[in-house]
Amino acid sequence: RTPPAGLRVTFLDVGQGDAVLLETPRARVLVDQGPPEAEAADQLEGMGIDALTALVLTHPQRDHVGGAADVVRRLDVGQILDPDLEATGPEQEEALRAAASRGVPKSVVRAGSTYRVGGLRLRALWPDDAGTSTEDPNRNAIVLVASYGAIDVYLPADAESEVTARLSLPPVEILKVAHHGSEDPGLAGELRELRPRIAVISCGRGNSYGHPRAETLAVLESRPGLTVYRTDEDGQVVVESDRAGALTVETGR
Repeated sequence: RTPPAGLRVTFLDVGQGDAVLLETPRARVLVDQGPPEAEAADQLEGMGIDALTALVLTHPQRDHVGGAADVVRRLDVGQILDPDLEATGPEQEEALRAAASRGVPKSVVRAGSTYRVGGLRLRALWPDDAGTSTEDPNRNAIVLVASYGAIDVYLPADAESEVTARLSLPPVEILKVAHHGSEDPGLAGELRELRPRIAVISCGRGNSYGHPRAETLAVLESRPGLTVYRTDEDGQVVVESDRAGALTVETGR
């Protein structure tokens, strides 16, 4: 796999889940790893990737971190970024045990945390604390802005506007739509702040949740200048910038 000239963002086709690979000439960061059956490690190895700078576990739910332990065991992972929430789950715990057994260090992510590798900058907007053991982990998922050169990517995991409306959202070029395109009454307002050029919905074909919801698609499609992709129809979606910041998109279907 040839390193990108600028920033390459690959939305892996993991069915009803999330897995987003950020690549620059010097870094590879995987934000979430999809459910176990999506075999994210196989997909990465199929792309010729055997090492990651960091692995981000946004929140302890199977559709986001179910493939994490397998990735940690099979690839050379430099660091784990974890929200260390009071709420937990077996997949998150398995991934952290695998990381500990391989000596992979863990950093706890809180609002304001920043990480840099070469020209890639990751800035966490959320969570501000560990939440409670009974709280919906979606409300405390890591919300990231990834920046490289003139390109910014907004990655809210499953945190919808009931959480993110209180945050200061920057303008970005690329948006991962929160929570697989579920209905979100605050989405239109967020789009006015974010002003993305490309939006990607990560969801599974024929999923039982009805994602993406028709209401969400209508809001996205009404936004001028915004092009929408979805992994259930387009397969893997790859957005790549050149050195001048121009964006190109390739899909797997």
